[in-house]
Amino acid sequence: MIILKILIVSKNIVNTTMFFLFYSIISIGDFMGNLIIISGPSGVGKGTIINRIKEKYKNNNKKLYVSVSYTTRNPRDGEINGRDYYFISVQEFKELINNNGLLEYNEYGTGKYYGTPRDIIFNYLDNDYDVILEIDVNGYKKIKELGIEHRSVFVAPSSIGVLESRLRKRNSEDEENLKKRIKEAFNELNYMNLYDDIVFNEDGKLEEAVDEVYELMNSKKYIK
Repeated sequence: MIILKILIVSKNIVNTTMFFLFYSIISIGDFMGNLIIISGPSGVGKGTIINRIKEKYKNNNKKLYVSVSYTTRNPRDGEINGRDYYFISVQEFKELINNNGLLEYNEYGTGKYYGTPRDIIFNYLDNDYDVILEIDVNGYKKIKELGIEHRSVFVAPSSIGVLESRLRKRNSEDEENLKKRIKEAFNELNYMNLYDDIVFNEDGKLEEAVDEVYELMNSKKYIK
């Protein structure tokens, strides 16, 4: 009798394990919409390109969702919860980590976490939306490990000198932080060959870069 119970329990464990394995494969691999990763150094124009692409999708009656990240930092002037970020506490963020609620996350500085929501992204993909994730190289590596079908695009400057000039024109940071951003840009450029495609956003050629990214997003080549 004891042996029979063990066999029944074992069979149920196997069936349950296979079910969750099958569900996991379906839930991270088969979507109606397309997932597009866009990365690039600060100041390269990713935000401008994405805004132009949003207009193109709207004009062509196509469905697009640009991911909104969770963050534990305080809102800046003009930022709106749910539009720019989901502003949550460190405790809430750690609960998301523990409950597998994030596709990827990173900590920048002490206690300043940023992460991509899992369920929200999957829900949009399941409902035939193309989804853009604007994330850094470390975040992209984590997404890549999950085996989700995607297209990845790295937006690069024509030169590091051009990028530095753009950052200086912003006039939003002191010299120390500016040098830090330029150093980070160098590091990110070292990884651009990890991406499926590289698009150069050259001065005076923004629309060409927008068109190129848009065409890549709507091509049929998606990689797992």
